[in-house]
Amino acid sequence: MCVEIPSRVVLVKHNQAKIKQGEHSCWVDISAIDEEVKEGDYLITYQNIAVNKVPQKEIEELLALIGDLPEHHH
Repeated sequence: MCVEIPSRVVLVKHNQAKIKQGEHSCWVDISAIDEEVKEGDYLITYQNIAVNKVPQKEIEELLALIGDLPEHHH
């Protein structure tokens, strides 16, 4: 089972958004998202395509939950 963690949008240009998760960042296609995507939004992506924009309330709850988890080192 795969669990996707939303990535934060740091820049939007046309149908592309630069997303960041931790130290990793990349560009993704946002043309499949029906609503406006702007800096600060969070997206679920699959193979460099944004498939869902996560509502702000859900992000706040998720970030609070993740903040309560102990750090894992590999």
